[in-house]
Amino acid sequence: MLEVQASLTNSLKTIEGTKKTFRLDIHWLCLGFNTGFVGATNAGIQASQAAGAEYVIFLNDDTQVTPLWLSELVLTQRRTRADMIASKVYLGDKKTLDSQGFGFSWRGKAEALNQDLKCSLSNDSDYWLNQPNLLNQKDLTEPFGPDGAAAMYTQKLFKQIGLLEKDFFAYLEDVDLALRARQHGLVCALAEKAIIYHYKHATSSKFSSFKSRQDLINWGKIVKRRYNSRVLKKFAIIIFIERLKNLSGFLKSKYN
Repeated sequence: MLEVQASLTNSLKTIEGTKKTFRLDIHWLCLGFNTGFVGATNAGIQASQAAGAEYVIFLNDDTQVTPLWLSELVLTQRRTRADMIASKVYLGDKKTLDSQGFGFSWRGKAEALNQDLKCSLSNDSDYWLNQPNLLNQKDLTEPFGPDGAAAMYTQKLFKQIGLLEKDFFAYLEDVDLALRARQHGLVCALAEKAIIYHYKHATSSKFSSFKSRQDLINWGKIVKRRYNSRVLKKFAIIIFIERLKNLSGFLKSKYN
């Protein structure tokens, strides 16, 4: 929390171009029981809306921010007018690039983007950039969406498409949110200098097979709720194969 406060203070000074002192008001929301990432995040979004905030920040509890992380997110949004802003995420070793947002394919798979904003799916027929008739996009080199571990969204986005899906609980809620945003013509931009360090799965790794179970369930929900008949017909076979891979991964993690 002290690191986040320092980042906020430095960021405010950078954004406003002044050295004056700022007051930071931090409000804790105690929900009383485990609502998962989605329930807690939705509560935060609603609280920010009530407070009249312009932006919403997602930040995992297993991350470390750099001093100007927040200001770079805000400045990138102001420059690009994008409604989703991705951070540049490194692993805990502070050397290994983990993601610059993610790419999406219609088989029901999302992958972190590398230094060149590409992933192993980039040249496949069902990759989103290869389907301009299915989604709106502004720039062919932009991320499909930001990694929810450290991302910024505008309030406009949530007013237009709603909150995170309540029954997702955890995992893939950022993919579903980005897909809904894309289908409403909203875009994503990368804040190159908004750097964080992510100590991945520091919480969920304590629970055997939890992530693979959530991947199986939530990808099913995304396909059912977001895919139209044209997509389902065109990519039916690879969608089915990918769901079998999810099922296999869950069974292996549960019984091994």
